Amino acid sequence: MRATVLRVFPGSCQVHFEGGEALARRPPLEPVTVGDQVWLGDPATAPRVLAIQPRRTVLSRPDPHDPGRELLIAANVDVVVVVLAVKNPPFHPRLLDRYLVAAGRGGAEAVVCLNKLDLATADERLALADTLGEYAQAGISVHPCSAETGEGLEAIRERITGRVCVFAGHSGVGKSSLVAALLPESGARVGAVSPAHGKGRHTTTGSELYALADGTRVIDTPGVRSFGLWAVDARALGWYFPDFDAHRGGCRFSDCTHSHEPRCGVREAARAGALSAARYDTYLRILASLG
Repeated sequence: MRATVLRVFPGSCQVHFEGGEALARRPPLEPVTVGDQVWLGDPATAPRVLAIQPRRTVLSRPDPHDPGRELLIAANVDVVVVVLAVKNPPFHPRLLDRYLVAAGRGGAEAVVCLNKLDLATADERLALADTLGEYAQAGISVHPCSAETGEGLEAIRERITGRVCVFAGHSGVGKSSLVAALLPESGARVGAVSPAHGKGRHTTTGSELYALADGTRVIDTPGVRSFGLWAVDARALGWYFPDFDAHRGGCRFSDCTHSHEPRCGVREAARAGALSAARYDTYLRILASLG
């Protein structure tokens, strides 16, 4: 019987199949993640996952406790909704860039949601518009919004309706609040930001899939403090920066890393201001981290 993994526990997972749900045993040596499509043994007796179907997309990162191990966050998603906040916690463009690379590497579309717009002053909104405009010019879908006031939510709702989406981002940015505001029928649990240090409380303790009546499926995930990249090749990194596309034709070498090679169109574009210097700097930082 075919089933979808809704939530993962130590040694087991909650699955949905035609006719109901069950808690099923997981394969002992094969990782299972939310969104996986699996073959399930008879749920009327002792349900267990017999096999995991090939994943069409995946969002993952290195395990913080074991960097040599891939930590799966979600599978088979159409859209990775990267949620950030204007403040509390502050906007982190470098974290955003890493999520965009991870989404591209995993084969999913990325949508950026900058939440808590209600906390921004008029001057802060203008500054954010300039920063986010660099991503929009690169062809990335960007949506400033507020789960509190509802501003900007309709455009996001249109992007995700009828699709499989995973909401991911820094702790405290309001992922669960955004899911609850966009899709109140999901029943997503909403937490708060700790007043002591401005960091998020982990309301969502594990990735969880909500299936809605209109066909939308939403995976809410725990917040992270940092986000590493899994299995990204240094030579391929530039292909996950779509704003490089217009300039890579000026590179002398087809396998240019855009860092030190002579006659590099991307580096020259950054120097000339035709490419965002901040985005290029982030690229170089990520490239250096890949060894």
